[in-house]
Amino acid sequence: MLKPLTDYLLISDIDGTLVNTNKEVPQRNIDAIRRYQELGGRFTIATGRSPLSAVRIARKVGVNCPLVTNNGSILYDMEKGEVVRQRYLPDRFAEIVRRAAADFPHIGIQAYLDADIHMVVHNPVVEYQVAVEKVPFIESSLQRLPPRANKLLFGGSHEELTELMAALEGYGLQGMYGLFTEDCYYELLPQGVNKGSGAQVLAGYCGVTGGHVAAVGDYYNDVEMLKSVPLPAVAANAPDDVKQYAAYVACHCDEGAVADVLERLEKWAVGKIPVFGNVNKE
Repeated sequence: MLKPLTDYLLISDIDGTLVNTNKEVPQRNIDAIRRYQELGGRFTIATGRSPLSAVRIARKVGVNCPLVTNNGSILYDMEKGEVVRQRYLPDRFAEIVRRAAADFPHIGIQAYLDADIHMVVHNPVVEYQVAVEKVPFIESSLQRLPPRANKLLFGGSHEELTELMAALEGYGLQGMYGLFTEDCYYELLPQGVNKGSGAQVLAGYCGVTGGHVAAVGDYYNDVEMLKSVPLPAVAANAPDDVKQYAAYVACHCDEGAVADVLERLEKWAVGKIPVFGNVNKE
């Protein structure tokens, strides 16, 4: 007998969505993911975190599709232990790093390559970030940069990063683009790479098509993912200008936003509610 959610896929952001403000996964989310998968549903993660950090969370909650990591530059199949797809920044990334470090010496810089985080310039913001991800980093420097990078992460105050953003545009970002992933993080990614492009590849890889792909996030780096799926949702803690891209606004991440979305998805899939979104509440 076909399970009611066999042809459904939910892709969830981690920080501010799947985990709470203490960076822990609410038990309500874990329970809801387990029930959803028992009903045939597919669940996975799309995150700016490195593959190693994403795998740690994925093992805790249980996923049954490849992971979208590094904000879409790496798709990683945890079950097979292999990269499905990978994209790199242009070689000019090294020049960008050195110019940024010279002009903004107080901003921290990390280069992500494969599953590794290379610490290029230390500051408290990026040191906190690797502590949160709970993965080891490779000590690097401006003289010993990795040969390639999937993305660059800059850490500092929002004001400092806003100045950096303007400077980076002046350096010339051919083949790459920048975006805020949190108030204190600004990233450079390969042009055309984002969680949305990763979600589209992922859905095809998992064999889920049509109107049964859902995504939930909470921040600006989730917007392209929300725009790429027919069933977009956000946590209540998302900024108002991110909420405009959602059909459904779930509860706060501290209260189990992913569980909210899964429960809503199940009710919609089996016909207990007429629409996925907030329009017609029970």
